[in-house]
Order: sequence, then structure tokens, then C-alpha cells
Amino acid sequence: MAALAVLLWWAPLAAQASNGTIIGRVTDASSHQALEGVTVSVGDHGALTTAEGRYIIVGVPAGTQTVRATIIGYADATKTVTVTGGQTVTADFQMTAQAVGLSKIVVVAYGQQRAGNITGSVKQVTPTEFNKGRIVTPQQLIQAKVPGVQIVGSNEPGGGQEIRIRGATSINASSDPLIVVDGMPLASGGGISDGRDPLNFINPNDIASITVLKDASAAAMYGANSANGVILIQTKSGRQAPHIEYRGSVSASTVTRLPDMLNAAQFKAAVQQYAPGNVSQLGTANTNWFNHVDRAGIGQQHDLAVSGEGNSMDYRLSLGYLNQRGIIDGTDLQRLSLGLNYDQRFFDDHLDIRTNLHTSHEVDNYTPGGVISNAAQMGPTQPVLDPNNPTGYYEWPGNTLQSADNPVAALRLATDKGHTDRSVGNIQAEYDMPFLESLKAHINLGYDLTQAKRETFSPSDLHSQLKTGGGGNVYWRTPSMLNTLLETYLDYSAPLDVLPGKVDLTGGYSYSQSHAEYPWFSASQLSTNLLGVNGVPGAQTSQNQQDIEDSRLISFFGRLNYDLNDRYLLGLSVRRDGSSRFGPANAWGVFPAVSAAWRISEEPFMKGRTPLSNLKLRVSWGKTGNQSFANYQQYSTYLVGDAQSQAQLGTQFVSTIRPSAADPDIKWETTKSWDVGLDYGILNQRVTGSIDWYRKNTSGLIFTVPVAAGTNLSNYLTTNIGSMRNTGIELGLDADILKGGANGLSWNASFTVSHNTNDLTSINPYGGTAAQQQILTGLVAGGVGTYIQVLQPGQPINSFYVYQQKRDKNGKPIYSDNNGLDSLGHFTGKPDGVINEQDLYVDQNGDGIINQADRRPFHDPAPKWIIGHTSNLTYRQWDLSFTLLAYLGNWVYNNVASNLGNYQELSRASPYNLQASVLYTGFATPQYLSDYYVQNASFLRMDNITLGYDFTYHGQPLRVYGALQSAFTITGYKGVDPTAGINGLDNNIYPRSRTFTGGVSVRF
Repeated sequence: MAALAVLLWWAPLAAQASNGTIIGRVTDASSHQALEGVTVSVGDHGALTTAEGRYIIVGVPAGTQTVRATIIGYADATKTVTVTGGQTVTADFQMTAQAVGLSKIVVVAYGQQRAGNITGSVKQVTPTEFNKGRIVTPQQLIQAKVPGVQIVGSNEPGGGQEIRIRGATSINASSDPLIVVDGMPLASGGGISDGRDPLNFINPNDIASITVLKDASAAAMYGANSANGVILIQTKSGRQAPHIEYRGSVSASTVTRLPDMLNAAQFKAAVQQYAPGNVSQLGTANTNWFNHVDRAGIGQQHDLAVSGEGNSMDYRLSLGYLNQRGIIDGTDLQRLSLGLNYDQRFFDDHLDIRTNLHTSHEVDNYTPGGVISNAAQMGPTQPVLDPNNPTGYYEWPGNTLQSADNPVAALRLATDKGHTDRSVGNIQAEYDMPFLESLKAHINLGYDLTQAKRETFSPSDLHSQLKTGGGGNVYWRTPSMLNTLLETYLDYSAPLDVLPGKVDLTGGYSYSQSHAEYPWFSASQLSTNLLGVNGVPGAQTSQNQQDIEDSRLISFFGRLNYDLNDRYLLGLSVRRDGSSRFGPANAWGVFPAVSAAWRISEEPFMKGRTPLSNLKLRVSWGKTGNQSFANYQQYSTYLVGDAQSQAQLGTQFVSTIRPSAADPDIKWETTKSWDVGLDYGILNQRVTGSIDWYRKNTSGLIFTVPVAAGTNLSNYLTTNIGSMRNTGIELGLDADILKGGANGLSWNASFTVSHNTNDLTSINPYGGTAAQQQILTGLVAGGVGTYIQVLQPGQPINSFYVYQQKRDKNGKPIYSDNNGLDSLGHFTGKPDGVINEQDLYVDQNGDGIINQADRRPFHDPAPKWIIGHTSNLTYRQWDLSFTLLAYLGNWVYNNVASNLGNYQELSRASPYNLQASVLYTGFATPQYLSDYYVQNASFLRMDNITLGYDFTYHGQPLRVYGALQSAFTITGYKGVDPTAGINGLDNNIYPRSRTFTGGVSVRF
């Protein structure tokens, strides 16, 4: 045995003695920066370079050998060396870029890849491509930059931005993509906040790149959280020698468009004609109420960063301050942010520990409820001030329910404020195994902590309180959430000895948990207004409640990428998730994906014979999940009854405890998708782009649907029952049209085009016809329980559900008495002295009656085409850029016009002002369900124009710039904003602003 052990020990040494080792470093010939991921090979032996560009190949036979270095985007390089047994020889390479864009490092799920080797639909946007100007939320950086991505936001300062990647994929669950910041996944929608957008905790100036994983093969590594796509945000790290950067800007915003209401003269004439009984209430003022609630929105932003790098570390510490006033008085945003990225390398760079921390304190002031709507409704003949009113503000007499409130009084007397403190951070460690150079171990420990507070106060002498008998109200909520994450995985990346090509293997485990608390308190009928939100005085009614929610997600994942000569690429991945949001029978799900790519341009019959520098065909399929909906849906919850729902047992009254309906078999929604794409590059990547076709089929949609009476303790149940489909095409093009060098004119232009078609394919397979399955949605102002949209199989989700308005030959809505009813309720074709539905709407089913059966799905709010264009021009030290954004085929319901566009509003206890469309339609009564108010909202908007100048001051680089955002909008839409939210309901929304920004940046 001892002899055998000695023989086994000596044999490899003897073999090793006849072999040698080759080491070296690979750099870019122009920039001299290290190149990572270069394949260096000698015969059947090979290795990949590290982040420092170093490689080591052992076991190389003695003799003269040819060493080859290859990487996509660079010309191959070779060197001849003489290897001596038992010795080490050095072979360094400086590689010349050919199509350098293909070698760009792109962040993907649990790692990085070369842009040219990606087999899925992935788009990375970097600071040179980001939108400029006043940018408050990270989503604004990539508006119109990524085909297939729609970003629709509120116009408030720091307003919430909703993102849709290749259309909506859910109804009751979230359609928001998963957001991952420096490897830390955030909760659905970005997490909780009492600010306007959960992602406002990130200072956009700290962001180094935003990568969008659009297709399932790219996103499936995130499994049950990735049905809506994934957005990876990487923040900046230290680079170059230690230095300090400062960026500062000031901005001014003005309103671009407001609701078109009657002026004082028109209002007075309308009251005199249509509501003479209210003439006595009219005043003599000429008040434009919007002029008293809007203002110039002045803002300032200051960012300071200290960063640098050494031989074994790099760091970046940033501090940001933002103060932005809104264009509606009383609205503003203040944010103080801190960012820290620190990277330390140990043991000859074998151990890399990176720390990321982002924390912020945010204060949001909101318009108290009803300010914008009352600015539209309040009569323009009434004054703002009234010294005879205890509040000092004019209000309609009588304090009746049917009277508008003075919006200026609400601004000055009521309070609505939010506070959000958030901290997101993680520690990531990467260890290169010394016994196997190509094997790396990773661990990621992260947290996401949010503590928020929302305070609202309405004094007892406010008109809205007096007319409803509220007696004053104070409300607090203080939600908090802590999410924690543990991830550990191994990554092996190396050329293969047994097969040609190289392989990248990743496998790991993830555990995340969330704990959230939602306490709230409300008090009404206050004894005094003196405390405001600073305390609780005596109150007739007080209520409080606290909800506590916990959830966990356990995951196992793996991925294989295979690269054969940068020509044939294969990707396989699978993730198995276990979620506490589902019952035991459906807690676990498996989410696989497969993708392949063929770089046709690397084939011998293509290479060097055409101007194509890159032509890659991609095909992928994947399955992803969506668990972004409420916790505990598989269990009944119990509601304790109040005094009005007590049961009498003899002489006693006993409070009830009522269970809710529950489906113990509820599970996640599942999306299966195909993607076929073509990436191309022309003239050494001077022109690049991609074309994609995709189809996404989502099944197991979560709906709240009616169930048989007397079953499941309710007549409604939340369960998996529906399906939908999204199909679309995307085109991207980026071109260096002019390349003028350092002192000449250069022009880069990019275009993005995307088209998506959405269809709800089923709701209830046992529910009968499509019309019988329909669910009304889209609650709007006007009437009682007026729903203007529908969920119906065969139609896009949230399609408008309206009557077809009769029109004359000029397209004007008909409002006249021309069709009466007989004794059986059918049309007579003769006037009957009353103007109602049979006079105004088309009988769709021909039954001679106008009723709900004659409503029809009519367009939907999602744009059919989204087109973006950006041009960047430079000449010497000057630079000019502009971005255009266009929506085609999107429709908006103008709820301000439908609610206030009829003369009946003048006959309220105190007359409401009217939307100016009434002068055209002549509607005397409300027509909430008329298709007249569903308006084509296609538009072309100049989103951004930026002019900058770079120079040096005392030897330090300095840049000054000016930017104009929302420069102009061309649209036929008559309402406030053609984007009007993701669901297309324009109901007294916050108006869009035109923003002028001037800024400076300096480094020293």
C-alpha cells in the first residue's frame, strides 16, 4: 500500500516534470485596460482571463507551442513560445478591437456576459445614453431607450412611474417587473413607500447601468418573480485615482395644459339659460381657479461624490440633496440620499468583497383631497376670499353636499404629508478557488428596510367637513417592511478539454423573507383643530388597526451556457421556487428556459465578405411565474363585526366573526414565452441593432369572480381561472452617422420601435359566452358605480366599454329627440318629447331596445406602437442631444369632460363649472357611457433637449448644460395629458409640466 501511494504521488510529478506552465496578462491595445473572459488556449489546454486580465495554463507539453487569445469584438492574437518541462513561461497579449461593442460586459442574472454572446433579449443602458435634465426617479433615465418597454408616470414631483415590459401579464396580480439593485431583489413594485415612487430612494446620479431582461430565457433565473421581466440596476463604483465630483442643477417648471373649463362670462350665461334658479348664487368675480392653485415649480439638486481605486480596492461615497416644488401649490419632494460602494480584494485578488449601501430620507407633500377636481368644479364667478367666513375663504352658501369646495382653502387649511426612510444594502463575496482557477464561489447577504409615515388632517371648519358632517379628521399610517436575502452559488467558467468550446456553469440557492406591518389610526369629530397632525385631541370616533404579514421564498437555480468558437451559443437554465404565498399542494414550482444563438457572421462563407460585422440569430423559450399578489389567499380571514352587525341571542347582542372565501389550491400565474431575434452590426459595428418577435401566454390568471350563492362563505372568490396573450415585434437601431473625431462634427442616432397586441383569451372556461364572462372595471367619476372598462375574452384588457354615439354627417354627437318607444318598449322612429338613450345611441344587437347589451368594447388604453428616437451631436467642446417619443393607437377616457360636460351640473344645489366640450355637444344630461369621451390620444412629444459645453477650469474638467423637458406635444387629444396613467383614465390628473434645467458638473 505504501509503495502504491508513493507511485501514485510520483506519477503526476513525473508527468508534471515533462510539462510546463504558461502565464500572462491580456489587455486592450488602445486603452491598456485588462480584458476579462478572454479565451487563451494552447492545443487542447485553455483558460479564461480574470477581471485583471491574467491567466494560467498548466500541463502544457514541452516544446515550441502556439498560444492563441480570442474574444468576441477583438482580432485574434497569437504568440509562439518555447515551453520547458517544469518551468513557467510568460505570454502577454495586447488585443486590437474590431467590433468592440460585442465585447461590452452586460450585467445579467447572477453574473455577467459579453454582449455578443447573449442568447436572450437583453438591453443595457449606460450613463452616456441616459436621459438628461431633471431626473428624479431611475425609470426616467431609460424612457424611450429600450424597445418593448413602456414607462407611464404621474406628473407630480417624483411621481410614481409604472413600467410595462412587453405588455401587461396580469389582472389582479402585479404587472410590474422585478427590480434588482446591486443584486438585491426588491419587493413587488419596488417595495413600500409613503412617497410617490418606491424607487425614489435611489439617486439617479449614482446609477452606472440599467439592464432590462425582456424575454423569459433571460429572466427565468428569477423564477416566480420574473413573469413581468426583470430590471437590473447597477450603481457606480470607484474608478481611476481618488477624486471628487460635484453635480448641481436648478430647474423651473410650468404647466403645459389644464382642463378646458368655462370662463366667468360663459358660466354666467349657462346658468342663466339652463339653471335660472341658481342665478342668485352667482358672484361678480372673474376667477380662474387653476391660476390660484398652480405655480412655477422651482427645484434644486446637489450631488457630491468621493471615489477612487487602489491596487486592491475601490470605493465611492456619494451624498445627494433634492428639493423639488410641484406645479400645483402645496406639492413638493425633498430627498436626502447617501450611497456607498466599497470593493476590497484579498489574497492576490482571490477573494473579492463588495459592499453596497443606499439609504435615503424622503418627505413628500401632497395636494389635499379634491384640490384639482374642485379647481375644475368651482364657479368662476365666485371670489377666493370672504372676510365673513371664519376661515377667510369663500364657500358656496348652505354647506350642501352638492356644492364644490374652495380649492385654495383646502390647500391652506388641510395637510397631507408622507415620510419615507429606506435603506437597501448587501455584502457580496466572490472567492476564486485556489485548487481550480475557473471555479468561483459567491455569497450575497442583503436587506431592504423601509419605515414610512403618512399624515393627513382636515380641520372641522373646512367646507368638505361641514357639508358631510365629518367634524374634522386626522389619519396616520406607519407601514414598515424588512426584507432579507441570503444567496450562495458557484460559477465555473472555462474552456473544455473533452469538447471544443467553453462552458459557463452556475448553480445556487436563495432564501428570502419579508416581514411587514401596516398599522393605522383614524379619529373624526375632533374637539379642536389646534394640534393638526401633531397629536390627537378628543374625538367622538377613533379607529385603529394593525396588519402583520410575513412571506418566504426558497429557491434552487442552475444555468449552463455553452460557447463553441463564438459561433454557436446555447443557454439552459432552471429554477425551483417554493413560496409561502400558496397552499402546501402548490408551494413549489419549476421554471425552465432554453435559448440558442447562431452567429452567422462568424461562418467562413460570411467572414470578411460582406459589410456585416455581426449577424446573430437568437431563439428562446422559457417559463416564468408571478407571485406578486396578496398574502394568505389560501386561508380564510376573519372580520369582527361592528355594532351594526351584531346578532341578538335572547337579550344579548353578540358580535359576529365572519370568515372570508378562500381557495386552498391557489397558485402562481405562469407565463410561457417564445422569442425569435436577430442582432446585426454593419461596418465594424458602426450601425447596430436588433429585431425581435415574441409571444407570451399567461395562464392561471388570478381573478376575483362570482361563485354560486351559499358556497365558500361568499358570493365572490379569488382563484386561478383566466388566461391572456401578448404578441409583438421590436426593432432597435443605433448608428454613428458622422464620426468627426475630437474637433469635428459627430452624430449618433438611435431608434426604438415596439408593437404589442394584448388579448384576454379566457376568464372562466365554464362561464359561457365571452359576454357572459365579462367583468366591469375602471371606476370613474360621475353617477354611482360607473365602470367604463371591461375584461372580456377576445378583447385587450381594460378595453373601454361604451355605447356607440350617433353622430351627424360632420361627426358631431347627436343630442335631439328623434326616436320614441311604443307600449312594448321598442323604437317608433318618432319624437316622444324626451331625449334619452334611444335617441342618442346605436342599437348594436338590433332588438329595438337600448340597454346594457348594446355597450361594446371600444379601443383600449395601451399604445399599439411606441416609437423613440434620440440624437446625440458633438462638435469640439459642444454637445447637443434630443429625444422624441411617440405613441400611436392609444386611447384615453376624458373623465373631466364626461363628468362636467353637461348642463345638468348647473342645477346642483350650487352650480358646478362645466367642461368646455358642452359648448360643442350641447349635452343637457350626463352621457358617461358615450364613446364620444373615448378619445384618440396618439401623440408625438419632444421629451428632452439638452445643450452642453465641456471645458477645463484651473486644469479641472467642468461641464455646464441646459435642458428642456416636455418641450412640446403634438396630439389631437383634448384632455390634460395623452399618457393619462397606465389605464387611460383622465380623471383630474396632475398636469404635465415643461421643465427648464441648468446645471454644472466638475471633477477635481
